[in-house]
Amino acid sequence: MMESFNEFKLLWYEQTKNIKIKKETKGCVFVIVYPDKLKWDFSVEKQTHTICVQTSGGSTGAGTGHNQILCYKSELYETLKNCIFTHVMIVSIGMVFDMVKHPTSITSFLEFAKVKDFCKAHIIAHPNKPAFLHHQHIELNLEMWREYGCPDLFKSKWEHYIRYDENFHDDYTPPWISIADLKLPQIKNFSISDRRGKAFSYYRTDIQNDNWDIISSKENGWRDKVNMSDNYFKMLFTRVKEKYYVHNTENIGKLPEDNFNVIITPTAGYSGEYFAENLDFDGEIIFYDYCKENVEIKNMIVDMNMSIDEIRTYSRTNLSPILADSFMFNDGNIPHVKDLRKRISKFGDDEELKKLQEKMIDNCNVNYFLMDIINDENDKKIINKIKDKRVFFDISNIFGYHVSHMCYTFKELVDRFEYFIDMLETYAEYYHLKGTRPAKDKYVNIK
Repeated sequence: MMESFNEFKLLWYEQTKNIKIKKETKGCVFVIVYPDKLKWDFSVEKQTHTICVQTSGGSTGAGTGHNQILCYKSELYETLKNCIFTHVMIVSIGMVFDMVKHPTSITSFLEFAKVKDFCKAHIIAHPNKPAFLHHQHIELNLEMWREYGCPDLFKSKWEHYIRYDENFHDDYTPPWISIADLKLPQIKNFSISDRRGKAFSYYRTDIQNDNWDIISSKENGWRDKVNMSDNYFKMLFTRVKEKYYVHNTENIGKLPEDNFNVIITPTAGYSGEYFAENLDFDGEIIFYDYCKENVEIKNMIVDMNMSIDEIRTYSRTNLSPILADSFMFNDGNIPHVKDLRKRISKFGDDEELKKLQEKMIDNCNVNYFLMDIINDENDKKIINKIKDKRVFFDISNIFGYHVSHMCYTFKELVDRFEYFIDMLETYAEYYHLKGTRPAKDKYVNIK
């Protein structure tokens, strides 16, 4: 556990400082706010970690390239006054989003940034009481805010206001409010649809501490032990189910021209088959996964030299160790990932993939490892395979994967990644590491 919010912030900034901001989001900033009086503990660190990952890049939080600022709530007003951005999403630690169902809250904010709305927030307007905006989530057009003299919307309560007569729920959630004294544009409430895609922890210490202890233990069956009575964890667990990825969705990038005699790569898709064909390689391929079922599935696919259609049929039989809906084919229309089909197609069409698999079976020594590369219990197994070898090691997005971020602290991931590099440096004759660091940016080999 880290000592404080400040320590976490420094590590997060250090690990993300070299990430290139995406052109389409340069005017937008995500501000993660820490309530000054909130006591720092393990569950608060994990809530901080979670919202930082979710707002760091892409519509699902799986990418990079977003501007982020971490600050205390007492610093928020001055932070916004001094920043150069056009639109801001303000989220308090304790917020969590559904990153599966589209549009996600990230997508909705980027759409908000394209229109002339002034502000969206959780409006609290009880009858005959001052109204205010709840700090959990606010979206603000900073250009309009500056035009109106930067009014403090974050601590103020308003006696004089006009509000819509109806409510989303209870008696204090009108769809919009106008602050009479400030003569501001309407502030809109988050819609019912918006609200379905997020939850707030309200810092329920008992449930938060117990659940994060279960998750971080990573004991067998931990997913089933988590108390799901709390909306925060229901939202967090929308994409924790194990999947077998039939197609590869990551960018191939430029492959090295060096000679290799060991390829170590995850079970997903046809990356191993593709690397064996396109690298200067003659030796052993090791497919690995921390999920036993995925290792079994990959072994079966290779042993039976299955085509994509045969894998689809296999996924529907009771021979498969996981259910059919746990196979991710990624060959449908997924509009929120514009270049997904392009990335998948670079590995080859179904016929080409089957030929790559056939060549690998004929020409390579293929083995399978059940191992979690983040867990040091597997180091001996890794060292035995890389010692004095020329190694191509594909870690894909494992260190930046949302389940990895859920089960480990950010510092644990950073420390383990650095140790992992040291291990390759120490034992391999030569290595090329393909994949991303804990902050989800690409790792670049330094020769």
